[in-house]
Amino acid sequence: MTHLHMTPEVSTIRAYSEPGGYEARRPYDGIITVTHLTSSTVYVHGAVGKIDRATHARALDMLRERGITTVMYERRGRMKTIELEAKT
Repeated sequence: MTHLHMTPEVSTIRAYSEPGGYEARRPYDGIITVTHLTSSTVYVHGAVGKIDRATHARALDMLRERGITTVMYERRGRMKTIELEAKT
C-alpha cells in the first residue's frame, strides 16, 4: 500500500469591502496569491484589484497569525524580503 501526504502549497487572500463577503460569494475587491515555500516562508504574488497599504498590512497580519515569519515578493524586477516579528 502506498501512503500519501498532501501539503497545501498555494493560498489565496481575498479582500472584501464588508464582512461576510466570502461566505455570501460576493465579488472580491482584491486578491493576493500566496505560495508556501516552507512552513514559515511564503512568496506573495499576483496581487490584483484594490490592494492598498491598509489591505497589505492586514494581509501581513493574517500571515503572521498563521506562523509565517518570512514574506518574499518581487517589486520592480527585484526580490524583496519582509521578516515578520511576532506580535506581542
